[in-house]
Amino acid sequence: MCGRVLLDSGIIEMIQKFRIKNRLVDDYEKGELFPSQNLPIVLEQDGRTITLGKWGFALSFRKSLIINARAETIMEKIIFKEAVATTRCVIPANMFFEWKDQGGGKKAKYRIGLQNSDIMALGGIYKVSMDRDLKPQLSFVIITTEADENMREIHHRMPLILSDDAMDLWLKKDVSMNKVSELLRSNTGNKLIIEKCDDNPPDNRGSEQISMF
Repeated sequence: MCGRVLLDSGIIEMIQKFRIKNRLVDDYEKGELFPSQNLPIVLEQDGRTITLGKWGFALSFRKSLIINARAETIMEKIIFKEAVATTRCVIPANMFFEWKDQGGGKKAKYRIGLQNSDIMALGGIYKVSMDRDLKPQLSFVIITTEADENMREIHHRMPLILSDDAMDLWLKKDVSMNKVSELLRSNTGNKLIIEKCDDNPPDNRGSEQISMF
């Protein structure tokens, strides 16, 4: 599962990195970001667009948010399958965080990034719904896959990391679902930086996840 990311890059830097045409956000809360917060996301909407989205899908019958979607089942789950076909997005991140179980109830926190890029593109899906004030609310989830050989010692899951070429296909509106399926299985060979943090264990703020996803 991916329940926390680090992002402190400026909007202009992200515009350059992701070749943005439409800018719908001026600033955002930088640093370690959690589910339920608003994060910059990239999508195709009359050209490549950067905007803010709330991390997590809300379900009327659950108090917790759905924050991740498993790549292996995303095309089958009712809550995800329309979005993966029509509303895919990218979540910029400098790093993501994971916790390694050390036994005895102890966990060690690690931050993970790419060796060859300061900003990575995490694959996601989004939807637009009405909030309590009947205003449109864009929300997203981050897709996770089985961990590759670099990550397995830390955790058995990791976010879907898209290369520049894969990102272009992922955001393309008319790409075939066969190609989308290939991209969901492409999360291998990433050259990662994995660093142990000195922080306290996670406080789990907003990070509840329904286990079936």
